[in-house]
Parts: sequence; C-alpha cells; structure tokens
Amino acid sequence: MPSRDPRALLKSLVNGFPGIICLAVLFSILVAGLWPFNFFPKNNVAWLPDRDGVRFHGQGIVTGPVIDQKQWQRLFRERAITVEIRLRPELETAGAPCILTLFDGKTPDLFTLRQWRSHLVVWSRPEDPADRKKGQTFQEIGYRDALPKGQDVFIAIASDRSGSAIYVNGGPAKAYPRRSLLAAAPSGDAHLILGNSPSGEGHWTGDITGLAVYNRALPPEEAARDYEAWLRNDSFAIRQQAGLVALYPFYERQGETIRNVANPDETLNMPDLFKPVQRRMLEWPGQEFRWNLPSLQDVAVNILGFIPAGVLFSAFLLKTFPKKRLTVFLAAVLLGTGLSLLIELAQAWLPTRDSSLADVACNAMGTVFGSAVFQVFKWRN
Repeated sequence: MPSRDPRALLKSLVNGFPGIICLAVLFSILVAGLWPFNFFPKNNVAWLPDRDGVRFHGQGIVTGPVIDQKQWQRLFRERAITVEIRLRPELETAGAPCILTLFDGKTPDLFTLRQWRSHLVVWSRPEDPADRKKGQTFQEIGYRDALPKGQDVFIAIASDRSGSAIYVNGGPAKAYPRRSLLAAAPSGDAHLILGNSPSGEGHWTGDITGLAVYNRALPPEEAARDYEAWLRNDSFAIRQQAGLVALYPFYERQGETIRNVANPDETLNMPDLFKPVQRRMLEWPGQEFRWNLPSLQDVAVNILGFIPAGVLFSAFLLKTFPKKRLTVFLAAVLLGTGLSLLIELAQAWLPTRDSSLADVACNAMGTVFGSAVFQVFKWRN
C-alpha cells in the first residue's frame, strides 16, 4: 500500500480547515438561535397555594373569552367601560410587559394595561390622530408608582366618551379628559388576555387575584366601595352592581378554567402549554420597543454574534474566489443575512422565541463588520 506524503496530508488538512470551522460556526449559530428547541413549552401560570389567584412566573398567558362584534355592540354600545383588577407585581421591569390586553387582531391593541418600572401605563387605540402619543400610534395614560414591587394593589380604570379616570386602592382619581379607553371600535372579534401580549412577547411577572369589568364608568364612590368589597373578598356585593359584565374571583385553585361568576359561559382559560394568541413573523419592533439597557444589550448581542460568521464565511469563500474581494465580501454578507433570516423564520414556530426583522438587520450588520475586518487584515498582509 503506497504511503502518503506527510506534507501533502498536512496541506490538505490546512486547506479544509476554513470549511470545517465554517460548519462549526454555522452549527453554533443555529443552536444559539433556536435554543431550547421547545415547540411545546409549559405555560408558566399556576394557582396560588395560599389564597385565591394565579401567579405568572415566566412565559405564560391566560386567554378568553372572545367577544364577537354583535356582542360587543350590545355590551359596550355607549363606549363606556370600567376595568378593576387586583394584582401584586413581583418585578420592577425595564420593559413594559402586558398585564391585561383587549386584542382584536389589529395594531395597536384596543387597549392594554402595562407595567413600566413601578408605574401603571395604559395604551389604547385612538380615534383622533391628535390624541396619539408623539411618534407613536397609540394614546397613553398612566399612574406613577401605582405598582410597587411585592405589594397588593387594587386598580380601577373607568372610562367613557368624555375621558378616563384611574383609581388606586380606592383613592382619589387621576383624570384624563378626552382620553377614552374605548375610543375606537374593534375591527374583529375581541380577545381578553392576561399576563402577556397577544404575540407572547411581553410576559408579566406577578399575581392576579381578581378581575371585574363593567359596561359603564364607575364614579369615585362606587370605585372606593368596590375596593372595600375586594378587601373583604365579598364577590356577592360586587355582583349587585349595575352594568357588571364579568367578575373573576379566581377561587377555583385547580384546573385550567377560571369562572366568570357574572356569566358562567365566559371563562378564562389557563392551558397547560404556552401558546400565544397571534404569532408574528419578521415583525419590526412596534409599540413595545424601548431604548433601554436590555434592548441595547439585545442589539449588541445580535451584532457581535454574527461577526465571526462574516470573518469565517469570507475566509471560506476566498478559496473559491481568491482575487475577487468584492465578490467575497458580498457573498459573505448574503450568506450571513440568509442564515439569520432562516433562524428568524424558524423562531416564528417556537412559542418562547420572537421572530424579529430587527434581529435580521442586526445580524446582517454583524456579518458586514466581520467580512470587512477580514478584508482589511487579509489584504494588508
């Protein structure tokens, strides 16, 4: 058997090294982009062990009921509503996770209650463009320090055509004239969602121990009276109120169904598996995006993570196009962008991951930078 020249063997290994490294980098990026490969994640919502209520402790969601347009017109013909919710935040977040959302398939949502740090923020869809927050598609009202970490809070938001008022623990209202929570009519069937955004990208952490909805704006004395009733766990007193549409005392403590004692046919569902109401594919950051430290860290990771891909794709392509610098550069950028696009499309089917067009743009920037660095060092030596 003829022996092989050791120098020839070493040369073949060296020549194949960029390809091996490229495959290793490709595999590493795919694993990082799709980890933990969980297409059926657990819904991180659980009944409280020591009192009535549920705890959101990660990527979780509670959904339902669905209100069709005919039912909506019957219930909210006057475009008046009061939402009462008892909750206990467990974090002061840098983002703006969703506590409660009324969703109809259109962006922005009909309205959504959010937490930003210790503040309550309420976003709603305006009918008049003049009512929008500057640079945004929604109108905003809120209450500072309404959501202190680790404390039980009773929030009541009463709204009609003339404006809205927010009550915290039955106290004096913070009024917002001309800011109606139901300024816009739903464009389709409306879904009530607790603890997350419709896309599953804005999960909230904390406890919800009560929820009530009226089809009228409660005056201050009735909001204060309901606060006292919630403190006594007196759901019977609340049920006597006029205009009550939904009342969820969260007293089941087991199972996947949360009963509406005002209308038993309209339940909330707490499924065992996490499944967003509407998955988004290659979405550009919308109203949820904020320029804060976590967002900047995410941008940096997406750029830095693809710099090695730009370098190694360029090194591999140089073997095929040894003297075509522009061809190598463009092909490396296309490969990196294509890889990112593939990952983001796959993430649309992973409930715990977000499919973001912004991530594709950041990954492409990282590939451009990596390929440029390779070109500079290669052609200087």
